[in-house]
Amino acid sequence: MYHNKSRSNRISFFIEKVFRGKTGVVISAALTFLLLVGCTQDEPQDKNIELIQGYLEYELTTPNKEAIQAHNELWKWAEKQNQASVPFSKEYSAYLKDSYGPYFSESGYDKLVRTYVLMFHLAADKYDYQTTVSKIVIEQNKDTPTNYYFTVYIEYEKKGEDKVDAEITGIAILRPGGIEEIKYLGDKKMLRTLLSDD
Repeated sequence: MYHNKSRSNRISFFIEKVFRGKTGVVISAALTFLLLVGCTQDEPQDKNIELIQGYLEYELTTPNKEAIQAHNELWKWAEKQNQASVPFSKEYSAYLKDSYGPYFSESGYDKLVRTYVLMFHLAADKYDYQTTVSKIVIEQNKDTPTNYYFTVYIEYEKKGEDKVDAEITGIAILRPGGIEEIKYLGDKKMLRTLLSDD
């Protein structure tokens, strides 16, 4: 019994001495800092996840009026050129680079622009619907760490109809510099609905 009491006294004496001295101040400051940092950050953020999330929020919150206006101005400019095929105008190229460039690697950006840039925005404008992103879940593939699976939860609303909750799934492939490719998987019916008048 005496031994336990003596040990307890030695520990409390040590703690008291440490917290009175300079060491105590340093330890207290370090613990306070760790506590504050730990409380302000919900979960560790992966820059790749931030890139994917930013792109998906931009691409699937439709229609974006600025995107539609940039596209319409491109067509007006192209008609004035009076040629069957023309390169993008400087203004349209700058808009695309500002809007999509920060998310993609250089080669990924080039692929996007050649294939399906603005497809959701243009379809939403043409078929008179809007989508709003309510939640995005992104998970890194454990076997191939450059691949990230995503699920985007959206609200789809066509003018005059009820809102419909939907999910869009896919995979983002990352390379140094950003997203290399986005592939939409899963519910092909929902993708067809978003891209046509079905």
